[in-house]
Amino acid sequence: MNENVEANPLLFAPGTAISYSNFGFDVLAAALARAAHQPYADLLEARVIRPLGLRDTAFSPSTEQVGRIMQGHNFDGSPMPTAKTGDVIVGSGGLYSSARDLLAWLQWHLDRFSNDRADERLIDHAAYLWRDGLSAVFGMDESGHMDAMGLAWVIMAPEGDRPLILQKAGGLQGIFSYVAFAPARGIGVCAAINAFDLNAGLAMAKTANDLIAELAPR
Repeated sequence: MNENVEANPLLFAPGTAISYSNFGFDVLAAALARAAHQPYADLLEARVIRPLGLRDTAFSPSTEQVGRIMQGHNFDGSPMPTAKTGDVIVGSGGLYSSARDLLAWLQWHLDRFSNDRADERLIDHAAYLWRDGLSAVFGMDESGHMDAMGLAWVIMAPEGDRPLILQKAGGLQGIFSYVAFAPARGIGVCAAINAFDLNAGLAMAKTANDLIAELAPR
């Protein structure tokens, strides 16, 4: 990891621009693991998965869980095998979860008046870098116009009747997924499709954003 960072100079000064980077998430995971003196997977288990009671969320699914994994498909429609999550990408992907666990995780985000881990929720939902004043933004607008960045969340400012939305899209092994929620309105959406279809993935995100605006207008 250190060798990769040292061999690739920064594209811009930190805080002056944004470029989507899976590698950046992996570097962050490595930094967190080093600070906690334990592997990132163990850190995530201790700080997020166990406290929220997510019994179906793991980097390494059990034999029983593997039998329930959604079958992904390639660009040509052919099935893709379930690939084992490597140590390098734990910060950017490869975490398996069920619909029930995702809804429980989303419920925690929406429970904004709860005192349980309220400080963590506030930190997680905060905007840390606003688009206004940045020299450039790359790869952040596919699922909706980025107005600010949070801790991995793409933040969309209120517009018309649409409330403030935090969202994140992902894709791996023939699956496109999308999570979006409006913390001030108590509504969110988790969605996934089992095809590497970019247009369908973009349509999924737009539908989710439009649904939030329709069900929870400002």
